[in-house]
Amino acid sequence: MSLSSNNNYVATIFCPLYKGKRFIEGYMEDMICQSAFHDVKFYILDCNSPEDEFSVIEKYQGYKNIFYERLDEDPGLYGAWNICCKRSTTPLVGNWNVDDRKSPWSLEALIQPFLLDKDLDISYGATFVSEEANENWENVQKNTIFPCTETNNWKDLIYNNSPHCMPICKQSLHERFGYFDSSYKTAADSDMWIRAVKGGAKIKMIKDIVGIYYHNPKGRSTDPETIKGMLDEVHDMRKKHDPTYEFKSHYKAASESR
Repeated sequence: MSLSSNNNYVATIFCPLYKGKRFIEGYMEDMICQSAFHDVKFYILDCNSPEDEFSVIEKYQGYKNIFYERLDEDPGLYGAWNICCKRSTTPLVGNWNVDDRKSPWSLEALIQPFLLDKDLDISYGATFVSEEANENWENVQKNTIFPCTETNNWKDLIYNNSPHCMPICKQSLHERFGYFDSSYKTAADSDMWIRAVKGGAKIKMIKDIVGIYYHNPKGRSTDPETIKGMLDEVHDMRKKHDPTYEFKSHYKAASESR
């Protein structure tokens, strides 16, 4: 596994897409500006979105490493994640939400630790938090950082989903620990990382800010109309892994939505 510009892609970065029209242009621009762009497959899975995002995406179809597929039915957030992971043929795989943005070196920084440590299973980094849609790396207000912490202890992940919204993992992690539990609406990624680290997976936080998390007021884990149910789901998931778990309000409670 090496990081060089050729057809032997190192990672697949996927984006399950639904109602993302207002974000897709900035997303695609961020994508092609990645320093590791030519080493990565980008897989956009259109989950029967009604907003015709393809009218923007098709302008980028000249890039041989950008793949687009449209489904006839929406399989749900984590159902879509599982489709993407199962179709990936690269050593590494990761999600990138359409409403989030990355630093220009984000993917390179997240991939690099795997090249240095063959035993590493998951890499992640901190993100700025934005309250404004479509802020990019050049104009983001760098006031708030999502509270990720460095750990290799699954019990720490019980209280904070430190991998957060843009980690990268080995494809083989799913062969060892299964896929995302699609019965969850917001907690399946946190559940997956806890399950993996609990089972012996090695996780690493890189010393860099890797992107921008948009605190989307209409996101499933941030919308005031849905947040209570999402928090209840996260707490139940955590209790499943650790019956002694007690809610601590100063931690971020929910894993993030698309």
